[in-house]
Amino acid sequence: MKKHWRSLLLGFVAILLVIDLGMGYYLFNFALGKTGYSARNANRPLTTSEKWAQTQEQTTWRQMSADGLKLQARYYPATKPTDKTVIMIHGFGDNSLTVGPYIKLLHHAGYNVLAPDARAAGRSQGRYIGYGWQDRADLQLWVQQLIRRQGPHCQIGLYGISMGAAEVMYYLGLRVPSQVRLAIADCGYASIVGELSYQLKQIFHLPSFPLIPTANLFVQTLAHYNLYAADTRQTLKHNHIPLLLIHGTKDDFVPTKNAAINYQNDHGPKKLWYVKGAAHAQSYQKQPQKYRQHVLQWLTKYFDLTK
Repeated sequence: MKKHWRSLLLGFVAILLVIDLGMGYYLFNFALGKTGYSARNANRPLTTSEKWAQTQEQTTWRQMSADGLKLQARYYPATKPTDKTVIMIHGFGDNSLTVGPYIKLLHHAGYNVLAPDARAAGRSQGRYIGYGWQDRADLQLWVQQLIRRQGPHCQIGLYGISMGAAEVMYYLGLRVPSQVRLAIADCGYASIVGELSYQLKQIFHLPSFPLIPTANLFVQTLAHYNLYAADTRQTLKHNHIPLLLIHGTKDDFVPTKNAAINYQNDHGPKKLWYVKGAAHAQSYQKQPQKYRQHVLQWLTKYFDLTK
């Protein structure tokens, strides 16, 4: 009789394990796969600002990632020669064209703009989304290429939206070259696990445990990074690069509380601006004049304008 119950118990545990593995793998593909949730807007028509970004004078820059992916970026030279370049980093499910409004803002202000396509996005290779964590190493390569091309006296600003903002904040935990003078992070999440846990509850009404730990096994095996490692609590604790944080108060994709967490985690010069009534990645659209003012003031404050 005991053997019978033991067999039933083991069978039940095995079924639960198979279900957990299956759901974990589904979550992995849904969240990280190039053809997963990030591809939901892949076939929509280009917006006016995206068409603008596509047709402006630009050159294509190329880079090989440390794990062998061919990455591409769009480089927009300023109308007048300048040593100041802003790297504009797109968000989840987006690409180098979807940040067209921000490229236009920076270009009209007189800056060079480098807009990379993240791995598994746009014209860059990759099967799995890096959620800013893998991408931070790719960003370092773009920074280094900028310095090689423009010389050691160039000045660089980092500017990210959503996942791109998280990438910027994760990057600040690396050894940042002295040419990087400032950073702007608009609606970025503090940790990947925190963001995925929130989305798992919002979309599927499911708890994070045990699905995220199981999905992380696939992330580590197939995408080669650890979801739990990505946290601004670690990457910003020694940061000295001036950081402007922007977040909408009506953000229901990356909850607004992330802004306060990131602000608390950072130990360099910093400023936090809440945009009242703005949804996710809609702060510029909600308050365009004030948004331009905050961004351009931050750039002029920390770029050396005498050069």
